Amino acid sequence: MTYEELIEELRKLYENVDASEIEEHFAIQINIAGEAEGALYVEFADGQIEVQPYEYYDRDLIINTDFETAIDLASGDIEMPVAFAEEKIQVWGDLDKAIEIYDTIFGKSKKDKKKQAHKKG
Repeated sequence: MTYEELIEELRKLYENVDASEIEEHFAIQINIAGEAEGALYVEFADGQIEVQPYEYYDRDLIINTDFETAIDLASGDIEMPVAFAEEKIQVWGDLDKAIEIYDTIFGKSKKDKKKQAHKKG
């Protein structure tokens, strides 16, 4: 995977996430090491999520990781505390706030998926 492909993949994943409950501003710079190497940021503000291929100097959190883990975080396939505990990410900044935001957006989508599955079954 190239850096550009990673940016596009993350944009697609985050555009499918309901962030309507996120009213405050929170920015995460993600430094990718290895394949698809580079810096990018994910910004949460006013119920929207934006992914850009730049460093973000006024960030609240820095995450160092690989591209697979960045995708897993964006898809909700791994929870941030688990990624941290398994040393898949290294962080500097407000990890507690990032966990709160990810729990809000992915906890809600997981609950919705369970409700839909239950209705089908």
